[in-house]
Amino acid sequence: MIVIISDDSKDNWGAAFEETLLQTESEVFRFSSNKLDIKPCAACGSCSGKTYGRCIIPDDMQQVLVKIAGCCSLILISPIVFGGVSHHIKKIMDRMASIGDPRYRINKGEIVKGMSGQGMNYYMVGTGNNISEAEKSAFLYLHEENINIMSAKGRAFVLDKGFNRELINKTAQEILHE
Repeated sequence: MIVIISDDSKDNWGAAFEETLLQTESEVFRFSSNKLDIKPCAACGSCSGKTYGRCIIPDDMQQVLVKIAGCCSLILISPIVFGGVSHHIKKIMDRMASIGDPRYRINKGEIVKGMSGQGMNYYMVGTGNNISEAEKSAFLYLHEENINIMSAKGRAFVLDKGFNRELINKTAQEILHE
C-alpha cells in the first residue's frame, strides 16, 4: 500500500500523483494535509511511554497514523518553504513519532529511533517554481536526516518547474521502481 500525504494548498500535486500511481494497480491512500484537522505535536512523550504507540491528541492524525503504520511506501508532497516543508506537512512529520520505535540506537553516527515495522520506503517531493540551489540543498538534506532517523529507504525529489504532469508521471514511475 502507498500512502500519499500532500499539501495541496497551492496546486493539486497529491491528486496528480495518486492518479498516476493508481494506473499501476497499486493500492493508494491519499490525504490532503491542508484539509485535515491536525494539531502540532505537544512533545509530551506519551506516545513512547504512558500511551505507547498512541498519540493522545484527538484529531485527524489518528486516521492518518493507521495508514502510515501499514504502508510499504510513504510519499510526502510539499511546497518547499525556505528549504523545508510547509507547516501542514511538518505537523504530520512530527506526529509520526507515535509509530516510531521507542528504543534508541546508533545509526551512521547519530542517535536514532527508527520506525516500528521496518521496511517502509519514505519519499519526499518538494514543489515550487524556480527554487534556489540553497533551498534544494536544504530540502534534500532534511530528507537524508529523516531517512537516517527513521531507518528507512527512500529518496527526495525536487520539482521546481511548477505543476507539470510529465514530471509528476516520471517521478511517480521512479518511486515505483526504486
